[in-house]
Amino acid sequence: MNKYLKIILLILLIIIPFNVNGLTKNEIIYVNIDSTGKVTKTTVTNQLSNLDKGEVIDYSSLKDIVNENGDEKFTRDGERLTWKSTGKDIYYKGKIEKELPITISSKYYLDGKLINPKDINKKKGHIKIELNFNNNSYDTKTGMYTPFVVDATTIISGDNTNITVTNGAVVSTGKSNVITAIASPGLYRSTGIDEFNTLDNITIEYDTDNYEFNEIYFVVTPKLLDKVDLNKLDKVDELNSSLNLLQSSMNQAVSGANQLAEGDSSLNEGLIALNNGLKDAVEGSTKITEGLTEVNNGISSFSNLTTMVTTLYEKYVNNEELIANIQSGVTAQQIQQQIQQATQEKTGYENQLIQVNAEIAQLEQLEQLTPEQQAKLDELYGQKAQLEGVIEQYAGAIVDAQNTLSNLPQSAAALSGADQVIAQVLTGLLGVPSMDYVNEQTINIFNQKINKLIGGINELTNGSSTLTNGLKEAYNGSNQLVDGSSKLNNGLNELKDGLNKLNEQGIKKLTSYGNTLVNYKNKLSSLTNLSKDYSGYSSNNANKATFIYKMSK
Repeated sequence: MNKYLKIILLILLIIIPFNVNGLTKNEIIYVNIDSTGKVTKTTVTNQLSNLDKGEVIDYSSLKDIVNENGDEKFTRDGERLTWKSTGKDIYYKGKIEKELPITISSKYYLDGKLINPKDINKKKGHIKIELNFNNNSYDTKTGMYTPFVVDATTIISGDNTNITVTNGAVVSTGKSNVITAIASPGLYRSTGIDEFNTLDNITIEYDTDNYEFNEIYFVVTPKLLDKVDLNKLDKVDELNSSLNLLQSSMNQAVSGANQLAEGDSSLNEGLIALNNGLKDAVEGSTKITEGLTEVNNGISSFSNLTTMVTTLYEKYVNNEELIANIQSGVTAQQIQQQIQQATQEKTGYENQLIQVNAEIAQLEQLEQLTPEQQAKLDELYGQKAQLEGVIEQYAGAIVDAQNTLSNLPQSAAALSGADQVIAQVLTGLLGVPSMDYVNEQTINIFNQKINKLIGGINELTNGSSTLTNGLKEAYNGSNQLVDGSSKLNNGLNELKDGLNKLNEQGIKKLTSYGNTLVNYKNKLSSLTNLSKDYSGYSSNNANKATFIYKMSK
């Protein structure tokens, strides 16, 4: 089994779940494409599992069907196949002429110029390969594309350098580099979410002294969202309803406070409006608590996000400082100073060793040594061994420092590559166009927002019963406030300003987030249904359909 096939099988084991309840049909479509993306051959293999003995009904539009691992026979009526099952899995393959749901095209560049891939062989320079994916599975009813996910994998030899890939990662094994990346064509057009606008293509770049074509494998599956429980998404509607109720109550409270500030003549009417708002808030507090509990159950996981963002940024800053020191020569100067100092100290120990060797030579010339002279000779032998060990350590340290000095350009390139990956993650999470907008302030603001959101939801959830009791007390007390409105006149302006600030900076933003969640929830529901409804490429009854593309010369 070659190394490419091992990678594909590993990916299949990860993404293809096994169904053990009733007849199961797994469909694998093998597509051979040339270096430009043109389809040269398409073969479909179906596996029928969990079969009973006797007749088994299947559906397929394949031609030239061949049973690959058994003697089971079938009869055909249009696309209806009736198999004579023995209870064992049936594997069969066939051919089909039909548009693929995902088509791939590619462009090759050498040193920035578009070039035919057949003309790059053995060339030297900077290679850029653009892989573009088009989703042909458009649903006119929802105006969305079936959410296919493409996992691209290739292996480039270790002789090539400065390897980068969009939407993925490069893993070096020493002798080679494994490149893997993902795409989901049509997902941005289906959702309008800006973070998905790069998922229609993958770009691989590297420097080479002797270009050789590397086969690329693509594993495509439409089952990204088929396990989503749509019933759980209804909680988003409950949360949004609670937030809208909270917004409605807050708007009434703000309206009441503004009326109170206008003067004693309208104070009583404002308090009545506030009283009605408090009554509505009491009635809706139970629903708010339930909605906040659902949010709290999911949002606590964001606490790990703040630690990750902070750690990545610190790593990025440290790398940039190291790169700057290397490029400016500061690091080289420091290493050279260390080498110079170590060389001087090594010379000093070598001079001591010369002196010790001279003393040893004098004593060894004597025909007979006194006990004092023998003790002195033994001591000198010990000093000699110790000095030789120290000199050897200094020599090794000097060689290591010289190697580090010569490898500084490669170290800077490796650090730069790591920072590119970190930058892609940070800018995506923080929603900024580049690292120019990322600093400790933006990191702190992001973390503060996450922590504030978590803390706010926790406080609202834990204090929901207190909030209800407080609202009831406020409602009862508001009746008394109507009679004593003249005593509240001095504090009306502060009340008005505080409620307006809370509404503008807190409640309105929270309600806006709720409306956004509902919008995304509706789109996610449609995409989930499209994922669940996809029933095969060559049939309409496949439980799983996986496309494997192989790009060759």
